[in-house]
Amino acid sequence: MREEILIVGQGLAGSLLAWHLLQRGMAVRIVDAGGDNASRTAAGLVTPVTGRRWVKTPAFETYLAAAHRCYQALERQFGQRFWVERPRLRLYLNPGEREQARRRWQDPAYAPFFGDEIEAVGSGLKAPHGGVWLRRTAHLETEKLLDCLQRWFRQQGILHHQRLDPRKPEAGAQVVFCEGWRVMHNPWFDWLPWQPSRGQILTVTATPPLPTFPCHYGIWFQPREEGKWRVGASYRWQPLTETVRAEETAALLGRLRDCFETPPQIEVLEVRAGIRPNTLDHHPIVGRHPQHPRVALCNGLGSKGSLLAPRVTRLLAEHLCHDAPLPPEIDLRRYHARLPH
Repeated sequence: MREEILIVGQGLAGSLLAWHLLQRGMAVRIVDAGGDNASRTAAGLVTPVTGRRWVKTPAFETYLAAAHRCYQALERQFGQRFWVERPRLRLYLNPGEREQARRRWQDPAYAPFFGDEIEAVGSGLKAPHGGVWLRRTAHLETEKLLDCLQRWFRQQGILHHQRLDPRKPEAGAQVVFCEGWRVMHNPWFDWLPWQPSRGQILTVTATPPLPTFPCHYGIWFQPREEGKWRVGASYRWQPLTETVRAEETAALLGRLRDCFETPPQIEVLEVRAGIRPNTLDHHPIVGRHPQHPRVALCNGLGSKGSLLAPRVTRLLAEHLCHDAPLPPEIDLRRYHARLPH
């Protein structure tokens, strides 16, 4: 009889880990307490360079190739489109940011990710300093993918709606915790350097309509189906709550209107709040507990889960199945010295 691996959490990390394990012929059971998680709130954006300093995500090309393969396989399996590759316009906030971007694209390691620079945009957008088109950008239809995987798991009888007390794992079970930010309260892994942050994302309609291309101008806005856009995201360290806060919604709307010469009329259709499972060194934390090797972890994907999750979960699946080594930059062992004695 095959040994069963118990996965706690059916967000993106837990779902893809289960999928990879099933592809390898493993027996899997998933428990999830239900409700929204950060994966369902997240925008699913994939961008090679981020932040005011235009820094490239480490090993971006490797992660992107793994994401492309994984999501295409899932598209074939379910006959739906989840992975959408499309250039993204990033407008410069000031002359200093423009000069930083220009220095970056002169670097051969960055050049493939930059397209044409523009001086004016049209579409009513303010662009006093111009902007640049970014290449190798994409977004994942995360919620649609998770819904498809959820139905598939249920059809196989392996997904169970229940809350598992991490202090009382099933005797003898090999368990992997994929709980997102709630790992902070998990006694097996609360000693790791988690740095969660809170964010809100809006779904809106606009008159006149917003641009039909993805755009970043301090905040980002992304066209969706049926004349809707998603707008985000706020970034707060406190309070760590998934409750929608009116002041964050108002701040996002104000910043969105400030992107345009003539502010559009905005109707807010939905507001979602989530908590990003960030880490001290901005890398995922994956692997077995140093003292209890039948307890494992897959967490810390932060705001880049759509990009990182396919490769990270595949590596963990190979580690669980064949004891394949994990890359040191994501291996939980890099933090063993922090374990209380």
